[in-house]
Amino acid sequence: MSSWRKTQRQGLEGHFGPLELAILDAMWARGRMDVAACVQRLDGGQAYTTVKTVMERLVVKGLLAREKEGRHYVYWPEQTRREVEQSVAAEQVRRVMDGFGDLAVANFVRTVSGDADQLAQVRALLAGIADSPAESDGEEAGRVPETDE
Repeated sequence: MSSWRKTQRQGLEGHFGPLELAILDAMWARGRMDVAACVQRLDGGQAYTTVKTVMERLVVKGLLAREKEGRHYVYWPEQTRREVEQSVAAEQVRRVMDGFGDLAVANFVRTVSGDADQLAQVRALLAGIADSPAESDGEEAGRVPETDE
């Protein structure tokens, strides 16, 4: 494995900064909370203003919502962790497909062909797309159904 690959962060860690992900994790675990409660749940001793700024940026990105309660805002996640993972994965796949097209597909197939469970899952997804009524209705046939993993 190349040193470049070893240093790459995987999953949501590769998409969000460490503080963004720590805040999202805290929000997914607790639900609704204000900035002060979020600061208490974080381990790094971050400043209140830093956490507030990042939470506001997560609101702009559509990951958190907020409403005013008294003199402060209360925040909550707009999406579950699974929904965010699905969205990030779809975005990354679109980027790879846009950049590499058939080479991306060929390498994906080679990668999953060594794992019987993954290969079975891909076959089931492809069968579901081929049999979907969306193709005959002219709707978006490329939509991939969510999995339980």
